[in-house]
Amino acid sequence: MPSYKFYDPDVDAAVSGMVNQFSTASVNLVSWTDDWSKLLYLIYGSDTPGSYVLQDRETGQMMLVADERDNIPPDAVGQMVSVNYKARDGLNIPSILTWPAGVDIETASKLPLVVMPHGGPESYDAVGFDWMAQYFANRGYLVLQPNFRGSSGYGTEHRILGKGEWGGKMQDDITDGVQTLVEQGLADPTRVCIVGASYGGYAALAGGAFTPDLYKCVVAIAPVSDIRPLLVDVKWDNGRKHWALDYWQENIGDLDEEREKLDAISPARAADKFTAPVLLIHGNDDTVVPIKQSEIMERALEKAGKDVTFLELEGEDHWMSDGDTRIDALRAMAIFIDQHIGAEAE
Repeated sequence: MPSYKFYDPDVDAAVSGMVNQFSTASVNLVSWTDDWSKLLYLIYGSDTPGSYVLQDRETGQMMLVADERDNIPPDAVGQMVSVNYKARDGLNIPSILTWPAGVDIETASKLPLVVMPHGGPESYDAVGFDWMAQYFANRGYLVLQPNFRGSSGYGTEHRILGKGEWGGKMQDDITDGVQTLVEQGLADPTRVCIVGASYGGYAALAGGAFTPDLYKCVVAIAPVSDIRPLLVDVKWDNGRKHWALDYWQENIGDLDEEREKLDAISPARAADKFTAPVLLIHGNDDTVVPIKQSEIMERALEKAGKDVTFLELEGEDHWMSDGDTRIDALRAMAIFIDQHIGAEAE
């Protein structure tokens, strides 16, 4: 949830009043008049996929200006809440939990779970309309988005704790989130799937490789699968002294001095450990993570005799920016996940 503090006590009181009035929602201050007499907010909550509300400080009135997605009815939106859980070493992991649309959260139990680690990894998930999380929530899935160590948005220390922890403590944080929901009786341990894009795609594959008993299916979108070839590509594309190579080596491991570690945390080199079926999705115009990372993973899984499907998105980039291919990907994921942890799997 965003928080605000203003030096002007009157403005601070006005914004605090809005935040308190919509205490279960995410209140985002997005614009204001020059004299701060009128403030515009974008509010996300369980009853709206995004509403612009104008606050008039002089009259005290509020007015709904527009809905960000007026074609989505409120009852189709899953309730989003901020939650926290403890990692195995005691670190607090802030997360977003999205409930299936229409479910009674007071009585819900043993729900099918989709775990969605974010990309980056120096990024974070917050309460807001997440199109992928809401897609799964609308289909009856509980969705967990953990802000594992290494995520930004929760202080420098939380971010720095992720250095050198790809496939290590960062992955443990995701695992611990699943186990917490299972222990609380909210998630069905026999119906858990992990879905992620970019770094989240790596984490999804790492989940399938290093905690194979935890997941019934794995979806990896534009994932990193074999770290050494990725770093070699970065070096050849940018030069040995480029900041990009320094950044990734600092955060993952040294290409020359930590070869064994890099191989040990690369899912493609642990393909024989997978038990869950894998769906790979990758745009062939991806300039961030080359499509060959998915091709490497596909070959490794096929060689190990594992269940793998590869959906190549023609003309698509790293972020699935095109609406048509995004819909194609969502449909493919829905069929795949429903088959393994949805009603079809019961």
